[in-house]
Amino acid sequence: MKKQFILPQNIFSKILLSELNLDDDYEIQFLPSALISKNISEDPNSIGLIPALDILTFKDLFVSSQIGISFNGLISNSYLHFKEGQQSIEELFLKGDVSSNEIILSKIIFKELYDVEISPALVATKPTEADDNIIIIGDENYQKGLYLNGLSFTEEIIDLIDAPYINFILAASSENVLKDFAIKHKDSLLNGHTENYSAMFPELSSSVIDFISSNIQHIVFDFEDQDLEAIKSLLQMPYLHGFIKDIIDVKFV
Repeated sequence: MKKQFILPQNIFSKILLSELNLDDDYEIQFLPSALISKNISEDPNSIGLIPALDILTFKDLFVSSQIGISFNGLISNSYLHFKEGQQSIEELFLKGDVSSNEIILSKIIFKELYDVEISPALVATKPTEADDNIIIIGDENYQKGLYLNGLSFTEEIIDLIDAPYINFILAASSENVLKDFAIKHKDSLLNGHTENYSAMFPELSSSVIDFISSNIQHIVFDFEDQDLEAIKSLLQMPYLHGFIKDIIDVKFV
């Protein structure tokens, strides 16, 4: 019986997948980020790349201490776009592959960095021009060149916690399934990033490919100690702001 490997629908998870060199034991599936944790929690033969803050809800999941997606520079899966000429921010929209990360962390970012209380609103279809305060999550930032005029969500989180932004963590409901996966595939991540992004993403412009290529060193798939500490720092923020009552004890494998 094949195991399921479920990933979010974005270019960074596809780059990670290209570097893992998976065998035929795994069936690959792409889902919206917000659905992955529930799927793997119900299937012991599956692993998934989940938004880091999903672990606040899915506390029983095991988390890989070796594999995930960490950003430590400008490049990001999400970008903030602000309305021009405004004196204050009253509302914030979220569009794209929205997850627990953007919903929770946007509130914390605006409180900590701007001293503003906001209530993010999800929208299925919203103009992407600079006529709203909006966080756009996922590939639309790159498909339409929106990242050029946006503020990197990654950089905001780095400023907030003084550590890399762990956007996605590898998790499973079975400790053994997760451990076996890491043992088999961790070493393939040590070979460095691929450089053939134009072939991998033919729909993206050459300027976007150049941006990804020049910033790829700021994306980490093979976790080190600083990344594990960054996960802990990230999970402390919802506790410090009263979103959760207790600090989560992550079940690292």
